[in-house]
Amino acid sequence: MAERTQDIVVLRRRRNRRRRLYKTLLFLTVVIVAVGLYVKRDVWFPKLEGIGSRYQAIRQSDGNSAQGNFPLLISGGIDYETAELDGNLALLSDAYFYIYSLDGEQREIRQHAYAGARMETAGKRALVYESGGNRFRVESVYKTVYTGETEGQIVFARISRTGEVAVVTTSDHCACVLTVYDASGASIYTRNCVDRIMDLDFSADGDGCTAAMLTAEGGQIMSTLYSFSFASKSDRWKTEPIDTLCISVYNTNDGGVFLMGDTKCAYFDASGAMTGSYTYPATLVDGDCADGKAALLFENDTRRQTSLVMLKRSVNEPQEIEFETTAKSVRVQNGDAYVLTRSNILSYSFGGKNETTTEVADSYESFRQIDDYYFLFGYDTIDRINYEE
Repeated sequence: MAERTQDIVVLRRRRNRRRRLYKTLLFLTVVIVAVGLYVKRDVWFPKLEGIGSRYQAIRQSDGNSAQGNFPLLISGGIDYETAELDGNLALLSDAYFYIYSLDGEQREIRQHAYAGARMETAGKRALVYESGGNRFRVESVYKTVYTGETEGQIVFARISRTGEVAVVTTSDHCACVLTVYDASGASIYTRNCVDRIMDLDFSADGDGCTAAMLTAEGGQIMSTLYSFSFASKSDRWKTEPIDTLCISVYNTNDGGVFLMGDTKCAYFDASGAMTGSYTYPATLVDGDCADGKAALLFENDTRRQTSLVMLKRSVNEPQEIEFETTAKSVRVQNGDAYVLTRSNILSYSFGGKNETTTEVADSYESFRQIDDYYFLFGYDTIDRINYEE
């Protein structure tokens, strides 16, 4: 009887050991699979994109209208960004990266799963990054070129026409860190900054950039420009501080720089010397600059009037145009300034002449011109109209 009891105890111990072993093996299998899926997420994640596309936030029209597949309809009031990408229209929503032909045909849809996703484009590539996160990816019309991760949280990122990517991240040891990647995704430049970078713009050949840093003197916000070469740790040049908060920096093809601030703007030559500044007459609504030509929209709250100011590589003779209706957005393209109002898109030469007028509806807040079309962006609609010279 004692031997039988002992055998039962032994069998129970063996059974319990087997159960513990099975549970351990099952747990290890789950961990290994989870780690493997995480490591290979860039391979398997795109395969799930088709599942989510059963319900798309952006839908095409039936294609029977005169505008082809336009308008595109935005569902659920999602926030979205738009840009030109290699002769196509790129759209970024909270979950997807879309590419449409100029006729409105959907060429690509890729899921990104980035919280706070932002987009920049230049030439044939688009940069999608996670604002406040640590992931980014570079896209072309045909594929995801590469993906990357940063140590700190991404503040903002920029991409050049030659494929270089600059990422500004937070740091525990300095105000921010600037990291630059070449067209293949390899890190080629790193800089720890004692002041926060507000914006930057690549040089034409992508071998350096101009960065605006936030400083303070006597309790007043200032902006200082630095010119960096990615082949050297030394600065090319540094400007004297200017008393404005930098919004955007634009390099010009003659080596100069245009700085657009919140209260004033300024031009600098190729050595960093200021050639002139312009103090704003009212509240800045929107602004753009291309090849040294700057167009600024202002709103006068007292007079309830909006105006356009155009500067051509100089602040000595600004051209000012007042509007009877509200002006919403401005772009500089093809050597002219284009302004979206409640009822029209107006183009002006930098001599102040009204070149073209195109009627639009009041429901659009911004626009862009690609080839022979204006693309209009509203809360729940993206439309296309012909550009007529």
